Amino acid sequence: MRRYVAFWGAFASRAAVQFETRRHVGANAITLPCTVGDARNNHRRRSHARRPLAEPGNAEQLAAEVAALDNRACLAAHGELAVYCADSRDIPHLLQEIGRLRELTFRATGEGTGRARDIDLFDSYYQHLFIWHNVRKEIVGAYRLGEADKIVARYGKKGLYTRSLFRFGRPLLAQLNPALELGRSFIRPEYQRSFTPLMLLWKGIGAYVADNPQYRVLFGPVSISADYQTVSRQLLVDFLTANSYLPELARFVRPRRPFRQTMRHRNIALTIPTDAEQISQLLEQLEHDGKGMPVLLRQYLKLGGRVLGFSVDRAFANVLDGLIMVDLTETDPKVLARYMGRTKAAQFLAHHAASQAQAAG
Repeated sequence: MRRYVAFWGAFASRAAVQFETRRHVGANAITLPCTVGDARNNHRRRSHARRPLAEPGNAEQLAAEVAALDNRACLAAHGELAVYCADSRDIPHLLQEIGRLRELTFRATGEGTGRARDIDLFDSYYQHLFIWHNVRKEIVGAYRLGEADKIVARYGKKGLYTRSLFRFGRPLLAQLNPALELGRSFIRPEYQRSFTPLMLLWKGIGAYVADNPQYRVLFGPVSISADYQTVSRQLLVDFLTANSYLPELARFVRPRRPFRQTMRHRNIALTIPTDAEQISQLLEQLEHDGKGMPVLLRQYLKLGGRVLGFSVDRAFANVLDGLIMVDLTETDPKVLARYMGRTKAAQFLAHHAASQAQAAG
């Protein structure tokens, strides 16, 4: 890892003009530069026109929609928080509020569409997993979920949101389906200090999969914000490519807007970190605000996530998206039990073990 840090520091020191940023971790400090080019690029990424956010939804109206949902829509609960899954037609006002909060949350990290609400055509036929605060009568966070096999059957492969970022066809879908496409996840800023909301969202996903065990595969884009320095984004790409890349499936995927690395180091021997904690600590030292690896990316890696490619989303503030795939039958059973519960996790794994045995004949 030291050789890797040394290389990046040496490369950046050749820039004509530099800003120096220092981040202390314990008794150690690593000094790495941010070039003027980085500063200009970051400014350009954040300078796209933005409309004012929409007004918040009416709390009583939102609460009435939650109350009208079928009891089976509630997948998990913890204290004053409950996670629900619903179709867009059942939550018209809640969906508008989800769109507003998406945009609010994404803008805070240098992302977002620039519109008053982050809502698109896909929202109309995807399902929506959301956390509701029963006392404050507000949405805490949400995830968008799509049953990929059913979406492709009805709308074709272009009906998948991920297809707008990456080119892929039947060969990949044949390997993935039946699968769940996940995306547009957020926890609103005032709740981000606690891990509980994200944990609850994933318990909701776990409950959904337990009830629909045919969906052993999760996939979708995970974002690396444009608020990360260029060097940090490249470090993450290198780390993920070296440690989590899945070439057997990645060969079926092409990014619509490839991530162009500006630093060439193919002929230099590097020791790339193999541990998520190591790369996160390195990022903390690089970033002015001390942020490490994106929380959601870390979560996917804990589940055994594999990377199939990278693409830049110009419509979303030039965020860098990694296409992540998780096969839940290969997830650590202890991690799986954390989100499904021991009994349901065991039933899920037994279901797929029996299916594989039957297929083997």
